[in-house]
Amino acid sequence: MIIKNILPTILFFFISIALHAQTNQFGDKISTDGTTPTSDLKALYELEEAFDIKFQATVVDVCQMKGCWMKLDLGDNNEVMVNFKDYGFFVPKNISGRSVLVSGKGFKKTISVDELKHYAFDRGDSEDLIAKINEPEIIYALTADGVLLLPMNETE
Repeated sequence: MIIKNILPTILFFFISIALHAQTNQFGDKISTDGTTPTSDLKALYELEEAFDIKFQATVVDVCQMKGCWMKLDLGDNNEVMVNFKDYGFFVPKNISGRSVLVSGKGFKKTISVDELKHYAFDRGDSEDLIAKINEPEIIYALTADGVLLLPMNETE
Protein backbone atom coordinates (compact mmCIF):
# COMPACT_ATOMS: atom_id res chain seq x y z
CA MET A 1 0.00 0.00 0.00
CA ILE A 2 2.80 2.42 0.87
CA ILE A 3 4.59 1.59 -2.39
CA LYS A 4 1.45 2.50 -4.37
CA ASN A 5 1.43 5.91 -2.68
CA ILE A 6 5.17 6.57 -2.93
CA LEU A 7 5.70 5.37 -6.50
CA PRO A 8 3.71 8.23 -8.16
CA THR A 9 5.57 10.78 -6.02
CA ILE A 10 8.96 9.35 -7.00
CA LEU A 11 7.94 9.19 -10.65
CA PHE A 12 6.73 12.81 -10.56
CA PHE A 13 10.03 13.87 -8.96
CA PHE A 14 12.16 12.29 -11.70
CA ILE A 15 9.94 13.58 -14.51
CA SER A 16 10.16 17.11 -13.04
CA ILE A 17 13.96 16.91 -12.95
CA ALA A 18 14.08 15.68 -16.56
CA LEU A 19 11.74 18.41 -17.78
CA HIS A 20 13.70 21.09 -15.93
CA ALA A 21 16.95 19.93 -17.52
CA GLN A 22 15.36 19.87 -20.97
CA THR A 23 14.10 23.44 -20.68
CA ASN A 24 17.64 24.76 -20.18
CA GLN A 25 19.35 22.86 -23.03
CA PHE A 26 18.39 23.33 -26.68
CA GLY A 27 19.94 21.51 -29.62
CA ASP A 28 23.17 19.62 -28.99
CA LYS A 29 24.34 19.28 -25.40
CA ILE A 30 27.21 21.64 -24.63
CA SER A 31 29.43 22.05 -21.58
CA THR A 32 30.72 25.22 -19.99
CA ASP A 33 34.35 24.16 -20.60
CA GLY A 34 36.52 25.85 -23.22
CA THR A 35 34.56 29.03 -23.85
CA THR A 36 36.00 32.00 -25.74
CA PRO A 37 35.83 35.37 -23.94
CA THR A 38 33.41 37.78 -25.65
CA SER A 39 36.24 40.33 -25.75
CA ASP A 40 37.99 38.09 -28.35
CA LEU A 41 34.95 37.66 -30.61
CA LYS A 42 35.14 40.91 -32.59
CA ALA A 43 38.68 40.06 -33.73
CA LEU A 44 37.58 36.57 -34.77
CA TYR A 45 34.67 37.95 -36.77
CA GLU A 46 36.92 40.49 -38.48
CA LEU A 47 39.83 38.12 -39.23
CA GLU A 48 38.25 34.74 -39.93
CA GLU A 49 35.87 33.81 -42.73
CA ALA A 50 34.20 31.11 -40.62
CA PHE A 51 35.12 29.52 -37.31
CA ASP A 52 33.87 27.14 -34.63
CA ILE A 53 33.13 28.95 -31.39
CA LYS A 54 31.60 28.59 -27.94
CA PHE A 55 30.90 31.66 -25.81
CA GLN A 56 28.62 33.14 -23.17
CA ALA A 57 26.57 36.29 -23.79
CA THR A 58 23.34 38.05 -22.84
CA VAL A 59 20.24 37.70 -25.01
CA VAL A 60 19.03 41.12 -26.23
CA ASP A 61 16.31 40.05 -28.67
CA VAL A 62 14.35 36.90 -29.54
CA CYS A 63 11.97 36.02 -32.35
CA GLN A 64 8.52 36.54 -30.83
CA MET A 65 6.82 34.28 -33.37
CA LYS A 66 8.42 31.01 -32.23
CA GLY A 67 11.93 31.58 -30.83
CA CYS A 68 13.61 30.74 -34.16
CA TRP A 69 16.41 33.33 -33.79
CA MET A 70 18.00 35.50 -31.11
CA LYS A 71 20.51 38.34 -30.85
CA LEU A 72 23.32 38.32 -28.30
CA ASP A 73 25.21 41.29 -26.85
CA LEU A 74 28.98 41.13 -27.41
CA GLY A 75 29.66 44.50 -25.76
CA ASP A 76 30.92 47.73 -27.37
CA ASN A 77 27.71 48.05 -29.44
CA ASN A 78 28.33 44.68 -31.13
CA GLU A 79 25.73 41.95 -31.45
CA VAL A 80 25.64 38.51 -33.01
CA MET A 81 22.56 37.18 -34.80
CA VAL A 82 21.98 33.54 -33.88
CA ASN A 83 20.02 31.08 -36.00
CA PHE A 84 19.74 27.41 -35.20
CA LYS A 85 21.35 24.57 -37.15
CA ASP A 86 18.99 23.05 -39.69
CA TYR A 87 16.11 24.97 -38.05
CA GLY A 88 16.23 21.98 -35.70
CA PHE A 89 15.36 23.69 -32.41
CA PHE A 90 14.08 26.96 -31.00
CA VAL A 91 14.60 28.88 -27.75
CA PRO A 92 11.94 30.30 -25.42
CA LYS A 93 10.56 33.67 -26.47
CA ASN A 94 10.94 35.16 -22.97
CA ILE A 95 14.70 34.93 -22.46
CA SER A 96 15.75 38.51 -23.26
CA GLY A 97 18.13 39.66 -20.56
CA ARG A 98 19.21 36.09 -19.73
CA SER A 99 22.71 34.70 -20.18
CA VAL A 100 23.24 31.82 -22.58
CA LEU A 101 26.14 29.66 -23.63
CA VAL A 102 26.12 29.03 -27.38
CA SER A 103 28.18 26.74 -29.57
CA GLY A 104 28.35 26.73 -33.34
CA LYS A 105 29.81 28.24 -36.50
CA GLY A 106 30.55 31.99 -36.54
CA PHE A 107 30.77 34.11 -39.71
CA LYS A 108 29.91 37.53 -41.14
CA LYS A 109 26.74 37.75 -43.19
CA THR A 110 24.94 40.28 -45.36
CA ILE A 111 21.24 40.46 -44.50
CA SER A 112 18.96 41.59 -47.31
CA VAL A 113 16.29 44.25 -46.84
CA ASP A 114 13.57 41.59 -47.14
CA GLU A 115 15.18 39.46 -44.43
CA LEU A 116 15.64 42.50 -42.15
CA LYS A 117 11.95 43.31 -42.59
CA HIS A 118 11.07 39.69 -41.79
CA TYR A 119 13.10 39.84 -38.56
CA ALA A 120 11.47 43.17 -37.65
CA PHE A 121 8.04 41.60 -38.18
CA ASP A 122 9.01 38.57 -36.06
CA ARG A 123 10.20 40.95 -33.35
CA GLY A 124 6.81 42.69 -33.38
CA ASP A 125 7.97 46.05 -34.80
CA SER A 126 5.33 48.46 -36.15
CA GLU A 127 4.56 48.68 -39.87
CA ASP A 128 6.02 52.22 -39.90
CA LEU A 129 9.33 51.01 -38.44
CA ILE A 130 9.46 48.07 -40.87
CA ALA A 131 8.81 50.42 -43.83
CA LYS A 132 11.91 52.46 -42.88
CA ILE A 133 14.23 49.50 -43.48
CA ASN A 134 15.81 50.17 -46.88
CA GLU A 135 19.45 49.01 -46.79
CA PRO A 136 21.07 45.60 -46.25
CA GLU A 137 23.30 45.09 -43.19
CA ILE A 138 26.55 43.22 -42.68
CA ILE A 139 26.32 41.47 -39.33
CA TYR A 140 28.09 38.99 -37.11
CA ALA A 141 26.21 35.70 -37.33
CA LEU A 142 26.24 32.32 -35.63
CA THR A 143 24.62 29.08 -36.68
CA ALA A 144 24.22 27.46 -33.29
CA ASP A 145 24.21 23.71 -32.83
CA GLY A 146 23.59 24.06 -29.09
CA VAL A 147 22.30 26.62 -26.60
CA LEU A 148 22.44 26.37 -22.82
CA LEU A 149 20.24 28.78 -20.88
CA LEU A 150 22.30 29.64 -17.81
CA PRO A 151 20.77 29.92 -14.34
CA MET A 152 19.65 33.38 -13.29
CA ASN A 153 21.69 34.99 -10.57
CA GLU A 154 20.69 37.71 -8.14
CA THR A 155 21.65 40.54 -10.51
CA GLU A 156 19.54 39.33 -13.44
